[in-house]
Amino acid sequence: MIKLFNIDHFRLEDTLLCGQCFRFKKEEDGVFYGVVGSHAVKMYYADENTIFLESSNPDLVYWSHYLSFSTDYNLVENTFSGDENLKKCMEVGHGIRILHQDLWETIVSFIISANNNIPRIQKIIEKMCELFGEEIDFEGRKYYGFPTPEKLSSLTLEDLAPIKAGFRDKYIQDAAKKVASGEIDLDKLPSLSDAEAKKELMKIKGVGEKVADCILLFALSRYKTFPKDVWIKRIMEETYGVSEKEIDAFASEKFGNFAGIAQQYLYYYHAIKKPL
Repeated sequence: MIKLFNIDHFRLEDTLLCGQCFRFKKEEDGVFYGVVGSHAVKMYYADENTIFLESSNPDLVYWSHYLSFSTDYNLVENTFSGDENLKKCMEVGHGIRILHQDLWETIVSFIISANNNIPRIQKIIEKMCELFGEEIDFEGRKYYGFPTPEKLSSLTLEDLAPIKAGFRDKYIQDAAKKVASGEIDLDKLPSLSDAEAKKELMKIKGVGEKVADCILLFALSRYKTFPKDVWIKRIMEETYGVSEKEIDAFASEKFGNFAGIAQQYLYYYHAIKKPL
């Protein structure tokens, strides 16, 4: 068991259910169960300031990296302190941390997320893992790891049909084949600039500007990145009076190096906690 206590800007619900990851569920007893890559994990509160983490991988360094505990969120929020619109979003989503997710899992997850809603995304990913991932036994429960590129690249569209991903099947297949073959080198991506990494990612069918930006933000911690979906475009117009074509320049100037974190506060407040 790993004991996490008095960690600034970290609340389980805010971080795990804000739309950046799709394999966590909160059960009636308040325990959060999930799978990260090939590791099952559960997290729960011992008291208001203490969280217990139990996992099939009891490595504190691994989980500290995944939960981005090295990022100074006091600095982040101080940067935004003069923005009254963002301030109310931070008050609601104060416990959000941008996770440092597995690159391959993030690519596939956000391909599936295109034109989709969170409950359906979760169902598709869960079914895919159940059918094609490695089984994990943890505390008497069965979990399933995220399928490898090699496994998914060996499947036909007919094989993928049961996950009910619709038109995204062929995109998942394309991503798997390009990664498994080395055409897209995942080990190389972290060393590339944002623009170069984005260009590489967009070689995959189904990875457009928004999906590529999400991958950069949620897997590579490129905090300058400001993903734009229908929600964000609407929020930026209604909150700041910014048109779609002006968003990138506005976000870069106003939010600077932490634009992606600002985006997540805005999305969580307006799209999840206070629907428009």
